[in-house]
Amino acid sequence: MWQAQVIVMTEFGNFSGRKLIVDDEKFKTLCDLSKEFYGSGFELTLEDGSFVVIAPQIVSRSILKIEKHKIEEDVEE
Repeated sequence: MWQAQVIVMTEFGNFSGRKLIVDDEKFKTLCDLSKEFYGSGFELTLEDGSFVVIAPQIVSRSILKIEKHKIEEDVEE
């Protein structure tokens, strides 16, 4: 399992989405969906629960980053 987070870096600042717990397949799906990022505007629920809509003209000058961190599984002794 992975913890993933979408970050949109714009000229107005960085916007960090809520952290998600995903498996390999869901992470691949997230990456595939990100390929459509520059096609239109973008909506994102932020870490603090607020919601942002980014206009297409800002998206076209932005960077989308998806951070991925391995979640350590608890090992029973």
